[in-house]
Amino acid sequence: MLIDHSANLTQQSSSIKFCIELLNELEVKVLFIVDSKDKLIGTVTDGDIRRAILNGNDLSEPILIAMNKNFIKYSEGSNLSDLESRILQNYLQAIPIVNSNGLIVEVHAAGTHFHQALKDNTVLLMAGGFGTRLSPLTDNCPKPLLKVGDKPIIQTIIENFKEHGLHNFVISTHYKSEMIKDYLGHGENLNCSIEYLQEESPLGTAGCLSLLSDTHLSKPVFMMNADILTNVNFTQLLAFHLEAKTSITMCVRNYSHQIPYGVVRTNNHLLETIDEKPTQVSKVNAGIYIVNPEAVNNLQQGKSLDMPALINNELDKNSSAVSVFPIHEYWLDIGQIGDYQ
Repeated sequence: MLIDHSANLTQQSSSIKFCIELLNELEVKVLFIVDSKDKLIGTVTDGDIRRAILNGNDLSEPILIAMNKNFIKYSEGSNLSDLESRILQNYLQAIPIVNSNGLIVEVHAAGTHFHQALKDNTVLLMAGGFGTRLSPLTDNCPKPLLKVGDKPIIQTIIENFKEHGLHNFVISTHYKSEMIKDYLGHGENLNCSIEYLQEESPLGTAGCLSLLSDTHLSKPVFMMNADILTNVNFTQLLAFHLEAKTSITMCVRNYSHQIPYGVVRTNNHLLETIDEKPTQVSKVNAGIYIVNPEAVNNLQQGKSLDMPALINNELDKNSSAVSVFPIHEYWLDIGQIGDYQ
């Protein structure tokens, strides 16, 4: 379908940060980068920006760094009969039509927007932990049912997924599981489907995957800890995963830590430099994944397994099996009393 693409245009001098904010406001999540004469020189999607962040680029740098120069376009007057199928097959947001001067004359997007479409992927929420670091709050209540605002954490998580068309949930439980089941039921009050996996003994951060049925494994599975509050765009995460063609995608975020001492660099007995109290930035696991069925099929049912072991198993089979999705959105792991407060 034709769309009004005026809001999707931005100049090549725009910053990465500006483009992130602009993309968040758009229904069709693609930017068309133009030069000073409005000639189309590239496109930018959320995935392009996240790859630039992974490469160490700062958000203040120009969008040219993240821009895709090898984008799909059609010339004015050409046959458009296969256009919508190319959009869907290549997981594109839209395709521009350009004239002989390189100016956009119109833009076509898929008839049903990817963000709005219902998705049949299973969302596995891990809610079996004891929450000991949040004691005494969790002495009589499982952590996922602790309220933030007027609703439990796990309800907010489910509603966030639903905003992206995800409606099939499986919750892995252990500690005070009946309280979770009694509150959520089978999703009747949340207009979604909820099933439960019962961990008779704790199965680690990945062992519950082995309890999923073939029905759950028809498509890549979202997997997330049930104590995380975030506004990650799950539609963009899925598109990133499908484009990467990896067996697992792991979300990561930057973690900054200031060393409280002067860090010295030496060459034998000679001092080269001293950096006073530097800040180190590392990428850390954010507890959100997409896992393909083939990474789950050979797991031993009911055996304890942690995600690092599963990821390393996939990497042993194929060094390119796992992709990384950097989070620049809001994210909070409610692990301790201070986080909850």
